Amino acid sequence: MHLSEPNLTGIPGRKTAGDKSFAAGFIAIENGNGSRSSHRNVIAIAIFSAVLLIPCCWQSRIQAADLSSHIYNAWLASRIHRRAAPGLWISSQSNNILFDQMLEWLLVRVGPDWAQRLAVAACVLVFAWGAILFIFNLQSLYPARRADATLGSNRWWIAAPCVAMLSYGFIFHMGFFNFYLSMGLGLLSLATFIPPGRSPYLRAVAAPLLILAWIAHPFPVLWGVATGAYIAFANRFASRRRAFILASALAALFVARSIVTHRYLYSWSPRQLFFISGADQLKLFDWKYDLPFAGLLSMQWILLRSLIRRSGLVTLVSGIPFQLWLLNAAAVFLIPDVVHLPAFQRSFGNITDRLSLTAALTMCALVAAAPASRFVKIGLVSVTVIFFGLFYADNLALNRLEDRLDAAVARLPAGQRALSSLPSRTLRALCFQHDLDRACIGQCFSYGNYEASSGQFRVRAAPGNGIVLDNAVDVDAVANGTYVVRPQDLPLSLVSRCSSSSLESNLVSVCVRSLHAGEPVGNTP
Repeated sequence: MHLSEPNLTGIPGRKTAGDKSFAAGFIAIENGNGSRSSHRNVIAIAIFSAVLLIPCCWQSRIQAADLSSHIYNAWLASRIHRRAAPGLWISSQSNNILFDQMLEWLLVRVGPDWAQRLAVAACVLVFAWGAILFIFNLQSLYPARRADATLGSNRWWIAAPCVAMLSYGFIFHMGFFNFYLSMGLGLLSLATFIPPGRSPYLRAVAAPLLILAWIAHPFPVLWGVATGAYIAFANRFASRRRAFILASALAALFVARSIVTHRYLYSWSPRQLFFISGADQLKLFDWKYDLPFAGLLSMQWILLRSLIRRSGLVTLVSGIPFQLWLLNAAAVFLIPDVVHLPAFQRSFGNITDRLSLTAALTMCALVAAAPASRFVKIGLVSVTVIFFGLFYADNLALNRLEDRLDAAVARLPAGQRALSSLPSRTLRALCFQHDLDRACIGQCFSYGNYEASSGQFRVRAAPGNGIVLDNAVDVDAVANGTYVVRPQDLPLSLVSRCSSSSLESNLVSVCVRSLHAGEPVGNTP
């Protein structure tokens, strides 16, 4: 398999392979000597896409923290439209809704299980191909250097494993699917915009993609616009004159940090420095994931050293790909991880994790131009296999726990309110607190679900609605295990670990009991 040679001139207006046709620009794949092999390209794309989607169907459920909440609220939204959820309503917000709308549309047609699989699979493909095209097209911004007939093949060997792991990395497992989908659409938009000399008709595709991305989530749109603006501006100058532009962009990040920290409540930690490479996206659960994390970090370092030896440090630093990574790394470190916006009851969090994904993508784009030795290729494939092996094993344990949860919830009376205090494996700082949401679909109401009270999602709740808590303080108390049951909450059931079962997640037995007023209850980290 060979990949297309990018425009290595860095000269605005120089035609690239992407201008020859929309399809060629979209896949950016051709053989090393410039002749096309469309049949092989289509087969390669189909195989990679099929392999990429295996984790969406290899187990009984897709385990991604907030996904359970998303599908549960899609079910609630369908009830609201049928007027079967008094006290709940759908907001008219214009963003953070695209994935939820997709889920609801699918749910009423194919049921909750297939709705999740199809919606998540679509998001994975959009994100993965957006990432690959972003990485490939960013190569056209490298300074002029000797063409290498093996460069395309090297890029594929580097991009494919990196993108596969990032597609199922930390953001995926957090279940931030509106953000995830928006990022994929934003990357596709950037991919149509980046190569110098690209047809204005092809670049016009960027606008509707950004509109769709905004409906999914505004954060990646702001990142994409800022990235596109930097590329367009920096590409007008010779590489040696970009130092001032880079310094101005870094200064803008400092100004943004100052504005945020002076106007809003926030949380920031010096530990954010350890997220700048983006390799932390592979650290999902416990210490086991240190192995793929260290492996990817090592491969990045080897490729970076190879790139420096190949082109020189000055040439590397003056190139737009390196500068984009540096700006994203600076944002990871400078921008607070949590910001409380007055318009919402719940803070906007995990900003560092979101930005570390963009740092990972720009790092992949940076090192993709390095010659990939056999050792690096074997190393990247090995890291990928280890990551997905650990991923499969941990998801299997979570699905076994959810099997027992489903069996317990099935014993509840129809329409019963319920809370959970099940112990759960941690996902870095977040527990899998939403398993009860998915189990309740069609059977009960997850009383502690957080979406309605946050003010950030479509479904909203009026006080005293009897279906879900409407106050973010109460929802946080449930999440922290400090909520005290009130008389108006009754009847209310608790789904918890049976007293005789082991604390190990894969051995937990699940029991259900009725709660009484005055009892403290909630999730157990």
